[in-house]
Amino acid sequence: MSIEHFDEGVYASNYFSSHMDFRYPDRHLYAPPLFPAILEWALIFSGGNPHTVMFVNVVLGTALVAAIWWLTKLIAGDAAAIAAASLATFSDFLIQYSRAALTDTPVCLFMVLAVGCGLLALRDRNTLAILGAALFTAAAWWTKYNGWLPLAILGAGLAGSVLFDRPKTSEWMPRAGTFLVIALGAFLFWLPCLWSLQEHGGYSAVAQNHAGYIVGFGGWWDSWTRHFSVQSLNSRLLIVGGVCAILLFHRNRNANPMQWSNRFWVVLFFCVSILALGQPILFALLLAGYGLFSGLRKQMEVDRLGFWLIAAWIGGLLLTTPLYRPYPRLLMPLWIGLIIASSLGFQALLCHKENAAVVANKKRLVLRSGILGLCLIFLLRSGIGESTFEDRTQLARISESIVEEIQHLVRTTKQPNDIDAIIYVIGEPGLYYHLASDDGDRFNFITQPGSNLVMLTPIPNAPRIPTFLVLGPHAPDEQQELKTETDRATLIEEFPYHASDLVLLDDFPPSELEKNREQKIQLWKVIQD
Repeated sequence: MSIEHFDEGVYASNYFSSHMDFRYPDRHLYAPPLFPAILEWALIFSGGNPHTVMFVNVVLGTALVAAIWWLTKLIAGDAAAIAAASLATFSDFLIQYSRAALTDTPVCLFMVLAVGCGLLALRDRNTLAILGAALFTAAAWWTKYNGWLPLAILGAGLAGSVLFDRPKTSEWMPRAGTFLVIALGAFLFWLPCLWSLQEHGGYSAVAQNHAGYIVGFGGWWDSWTRHFSVQSLNSRLLIVGGVCAILLFHRNRNANPMQWSNRFWVVLFFCVSILALGQPILFALLLAGYGLFSGLRKQMEVDRLGFWLIAAWIGGLLLTTPLYRPYPRLLMPLWIGLIIASSLGFQALLCHKENAAVVANKKRLVLRSGILGLCLIFLLRSGIGESTFEDRTQLARISESIVEEIQHLVRTTKQPNDIDAIIYVIGEPGLYYHLASDDGDRFNFITQPGSNLVMLTPIPNAPRIPTFLVLGPHAPDEQQELKTETDRATLIEEFPYHASDLVLLDDFPPSELEKNREQKIQLWKVIQD
């Protein structure tokens, strides 16, 4: 694991940006300050070990599984909670982003905790739960600018409960008041974050930047099909999660496998078959849809308010997620909602009592054995998705090669208080992170992020320090411009870079990954008169 993604570099570089007031340029446009601060403190406590940041989301991702288990238990009980935790544990998608220093895992953790506390607050009017819902919503909001989603889920879920379950006015009016208290508390806790944006152009600058990524209803279908294809790319490990979820769910309700109903074996076979075909979203949509349909018809025992919260969660995000540019990670909140609703689907399908004589029928026992055998074959062929645990350390290795090449060019050894070189990194925050985190045990250099080629213009009477430019795939215009500036810069070397799926899937569909895999990192030297 290593920093590679553009946004990872932005979030993680505060600690190594002392010459920029410990803040990567325009960081506020990419995320609020909480997650970058968490990464910064992780680096402080580790003594600046650059690998530390990669383990933050491993811890938070593990906590996310526990949070999903807890919320599902509040809504549907122990058996459904175990099933949801199994699906989350073996989700290639959640694992992949738990191995990246991105905001999606922590914001989803805070969202799940906020909805869970909100459910307890609305249902029981518990003061501690009200405070927890407000705090966790604010934490999500401090982590990502769409962190207010728990408020939308709680408000829409409460409205659905009132409209369809028609509780007494004396029951839902206090709940509405509790929701307003949570919303007000969350906003007040988030207000310092909003205030901090004033020195950077206010929230309007953030909104203007985000507006460029909205595709609207005109791009809704294309965005949705892109998400669908990306999820189909890595769903192999989820087969294990599906089998474990079904087995653990049914065992929790009936410990004797010989008494498990025929419906159980049919559900097991069809779930594994769909997953084996590489269709995790279809699997989740079918199960979640059946669970929500059964809950709507009150055909199973679930917390009614909790059911409406999950229905609002899924319904809202199914509509709104594809309105945005199809970055794969944006599907994570919806995916977690589908995991919880899928456990409701298991609840609706498997809580079915069957005649004991039918269950014990020998012919049916043979059929079940055959189904179990097919499931085992699928399991043995499942393995792990190629992208789930892929090697993302190439930028770190390239940065080491760049430092070695520059040291060779400047032909110097480390001297106290001397600056031997300046390295400008154009459009590659991930590479900036690795260069800036170099401990400088070979020679002294300053790393500076850049967004253009202004450094090519000479400054009168400036110290003559060897200056280098590093450009990658995110700076194609600058690469072309440098080819015409042969009197100001010379190309030193091109380093082959094989981008990971995590990076490429932001810009290309799965079918185009391999032809865009081969990329270049360029090292240029500025010619000084």
